[in-house]
Amino acid sequence: MLNFSDLKEECKRRSTKDQGGTQFDNAVKTAINSSIFRIAREAPWRSLRRTDSFDTVDSYTTGTGAGSISHNSSTLSIAGATLLTGNVQPGRWVKISGDGDYFRIKTLPSETSLTIDRLYSGTTSSALTYEILPQEEYNLPVQCGHRMFLWHTAYGYPYQLNYIVDQDFVTSCALRWTMGVPTHYRMWGESMAKEQPKSASVLTVSSSATADVGIQVTIFGTVNSYPDYEIVTTNAADGTTVVNSTKSFSYVERVTKASTSTGIITVTANSAKTTVAKIPVGDTTAGVLYKKVQLYPLPDAVYPINVSYYKDPYRLVNDGDIHELGQEFDEAIILLSTAKIKGESEITTGTATFYSLFQDELKTLRRTNIDKIDWFPTLRRGNRKSKDLLASPGLFYSQVGPQYGPQSYR
Repeated sequence: MLNFSDLKEECKRRSTKDQGGTQFDNAVKTAINSSIFRIAREAPWRSLRRTDSFDTVDSYTTGTGAGSISHNSSTLSIAGATLLTGNVQPGRWVKISGDGDYFRIKTLPSETSLTIDRLYSGTTSSALTYEILPQEEYNLPVQCGHRMFLWHTAYGYPYQLNYIVDQDFVTSCALRWTMGVPTHYRMWGESMAKEQPKSASVLTVSSSATADVGIQVTIFGTVNSYPDYEIVTTNAADGTTVVNSTKSFSYVERVTKASTSTGIITVTANSAKTTVAKIPVGDTTAGVLYKKVQLYPLPDAVYPINVSYYKDPYRLVNDGDIHELGQEFDEAIILLSTAKIKGESEITTGTATFYSLFQDELKTLRRTNIDKIDWFPTLRRGNRKSKDLLASPGLFYSQVGPQYGPQSYR
């Protein structure tokens, strides 16, 4: 199997007839990586199929004392709580005695306090009970592609979660705070933030390698309710030394670096209690994208959720790196890369020939390397019989949620 260096030399030989010099190196690197990504999207290749899992997070009620909140206030204090180190996420539902409503957590300013999205209408008290409901949103495995499905064994047998679009979910009138065994999921965004700051916070930047000095890390997000960014440069003497941003970010959208790093660059918030992002080893990169899903109902216990998916391949960085498609794909990568380089250089002779050879190679690969699809990877459009979507085969309506289903079945 050819490594990155071998692929580069062969592409240079075929496209430029010259393996010497370095003037085409960057172009060849880009062409090879873009070709790998292109080929990975062509079909459900067996070599890219993966299975991983994540654990759900159930209710949080930690604390040595009662909750305290004033009438018409949005700040709840909880004696003895460990909200930050307990990794409680903004957006989770919280129930406070004395008020019949459910609230969403807006920020977590400290270990023992949180703010809610609406004013508390109950009577001022320092002897309240509270419950932070289970976590709804989760990150899928890193590099998880768009072909995937979720399943668990909470019922004693493999059960596949049903995908539901937001429009159908809202139309179904399902209550967001219903708890039970998850039966449905929704795709909900993608960003470079592993976690969001739990409140507006100065961000810290450091590397796992001492040698990563003077590397510019650009953070894009929200500062004082407006889009903003800041360039934070790693320590000039020791890359592992933490450097702080000068701005406080309440939301992070993207994190990128400007040059090669030897180690992993980590960005944290809330006094390092929150890991906002990690940028992998290697040359300049856009970072890792995290796809996120929301589960319904909210998990009433810790359930392992299995994820079967086709992964997006990692980019090649170092000369010794080997791509994840497998050695049978070497020729296809070289042919497509060569066609791209010739096309970019306006070398009309051979461009069409190499692309035609690539198409022929791809047909052969499809016959021998494509996975036998045992699920249909499609996303449904909204507003299609939404009233029936939460009625799961083999389950009672009471198992799906007490607020859903015909009255006679509840």
